[in-house]
Amino acid sequence: MTTSAWIADRLNRWAHAGHALRQDYAAVQDAAAVESMRRIQRTFWVFGPIELVLAVWYLVYPVPADRPDLQLWAQSLLTLHVFTALVTGVLLLVVGRSLRGASSASAVKLQMAMCFTYLMYGVAVSYLDIHVGGVQAFILICCGVAGLSLMRPFISITIYGVTLVVMVGALQLGVEPGAPRAIMVMNSVIAAVLSVVLSAIIFHQYARGLLLQRELALLASQDPLTLLPNRREVLLRINQAVAMRKRSAQSGALLFIDLDHFKVINDTRGHQVGDMLLKEVAQRLSGCVRITDTVARLGGDEFLVLLDNLASDLGAASREAETVARKFIDALNRPCYIEGADVQSSPSIGIAMVHDGTSDANELMRQADLAMYQAKDAGRNTVRFYDHDIQQRLMEKAALEADLRKALERNELQLYYQPQVTADGQIVGAEALLRWKHPHKGFIPPGQFIPIAESSALIEQIGSWVVHTACETLERWARHSTLQHLSLAVNVSARQFAQASFVPAVLAELAPAQFDIRRLKLELTESMLVTDMDDVVAKMEALSQHGVRFSLDDFGTGYSSLAYIKRLPLDQLKIDQSFVRDLHEDANDAAIIRVIVGLAQTLDLEVIAEGVETAAQRDYLLRAGCHNFQGYFFGRPMPADALEALVCAAPEAVPQNGTPSSVPILPA
Repeated sequence: MTTSAWIADRLNRWAHAGHALRQDYAAVQDAAAVESMRRIQRTFWVFGPIELVLAVWYLVYPVPADRPDLQLWAQSLLTLHVFTALVTGVLLLVVGRSLRGASSASAVKLQMAMCFTYLMYGVAVSYLDIHVGGVQAFILICCGVAGLSLMRPFISITIYGVTLVVMVGALQLGVEPGAPRAIMVMNSVIAAVLSVVLSAIIFHQYARGLLLQRELALLASQDPLTLLPNRREVLLRINQAVAMRKRSAQSGALLFIDLDHFKVINDTRGHQVGDMLLKEVAQRLSGCVRITDTVARLGGDEFLVLLDNLASDLGAASREAETVARKFIDALNRPCYIEGADVQSSPSIGIAMVHDGTSDANELMRQADLAMYQAKDAGRNTVRFYDHDIQQRLMEKAALEADLRKALERNELQLYYQPQVTADGQIVGAEALLRWKHPHKGFIPPGQFIPIAESSALIEQIGSWVVHTACETLERWARHSTLQHLSLAVNVSARQFAQASFVPAVLAELAPAQFDIRRLKLELTESMLVTDMDDVVAKMEALSQHGVRFSLDDFGTGYSSLAYIKRLPLDQLKIDQSFVRDLHEDANDAAIIRVIVGLAQTLDLEVIAEGVETAAQRDYLLRAGCHNFQGYFFGRPMPADALEALVCAAPEAVPQNGTPSSVPILPA
């Protein structure tokens, strides 16, 4: 390695070392200690101008030998400056050692280096002023200030070291302190070398700083994969569009685009193919808009398109936005040829218009996002505009879900019981139905809150509470001679049944049971049988072995198949109320009822019909062979004490033409 290459390599390493030290310095966690160091540094730098003035004065106006008073004054200033440098170095070392945190070791090294710099500074200035002259002190101070301003202690130390070596070498070669020409020549050489070195270092750091700033600016505003504006940048532009709309008549639109089934492509073809698809989507979207519009990547497979300068009329602007959205759909529906195969992912697009009522970018994005989910619910690969009424319903749903989360804690949930009777009107059981009595809104219809519970994890907690409460009810009935024959049917949601902990949880409830477990009947729906048939059968058999019975609810409305009916350990089929309701008007419903009853008899299963509301419906079911009923004709859902009173009453107190007047009428 040549000398110049070696020097360049050393300088480069010193630059990197200084950069690392600056990062460590910025990462120090103890703010108080850092502030103390900065104050010490500022205190020391106050003396820099004094020393500069002193050095210039030495250079221009040498102190005459016959003026000992001036020499004493100058030496006093120099001594004070050297003393300050030494004290500063010691203080920095003490403060540096007090640092704590992840970067404390590097911070202590930095402070020790600065301490050494200050110490050498004082010694060097004192030595050179006494033995050589003020010119050297002037150069040394300039170099020191430059090095410290760059926060490069090692550079400063190196400069001082080189200067000292040169100075001492000059003295050893016989250059007398009073030889002005030799000293000036030597100073010129040193100044030239140091100027070149410092200029190179400063230019290198300045260039790196500019490049780093440019890279940081790009990272802050640009998506690195697609090179589109990122979320931060597009939010700024949306806010500008909203502000522009308030000052002018021009409209705008925000399109929220989500790729359908992109995760499947990522999982099956790999992330590399997914990234290439995103790049292609970005190019196609950019090719469908004007240069004044903005196409941005929000993250993942989500894109935003901001359309500016649309028609002032909101209706015309909406049509323009929909036209662009249709162009997006056509462009993205064309397959992308990636790594030897066609890859395709259709878009779901939500549109929110920028109008006078739009407050900010976050609101507009939320509206476009809601519209995009409406497009997905509508079958995907389509466009939907934001609808304020839908947002209102979603807000009401969110509020209802928040209240529902507190309902269990506040004991607002209740179980009501609808009687299940035989052909002669005897009550043989009941179905437990969930009711929610809101503290301000009264009874909330089950059709409103049960879907909310099923779409979230709440159904698991609520389902566990229902099973627990049903077991307590059976326990109470078992202690009453007139009630111990009653069975109780409990609905189980698909999400609750799919949990691995479902069977252990039910068995834990049944372990201390003091009632006949065969009185507990779990009602399953056909929809849960098409996911994992083997798992369903295994769980049903595990519970059946302990006496739990099963009823297949809403039979005939889902994926009815004899293949799974014969595998399931069922005890009962339940005819759905949709067949019972129109059996006199629709011959198909009547025929389906006869088929279900015949199937149950063939498989030796019980059959019960729900939704029986008239005597004509009951009579037809009896003729078809169904002898168990449930519906308003026999009783509405009622509290447990009302059902118990009804069962304990005389048979004639249970008319088959509706609910007795003493039983409260509640929504089904």
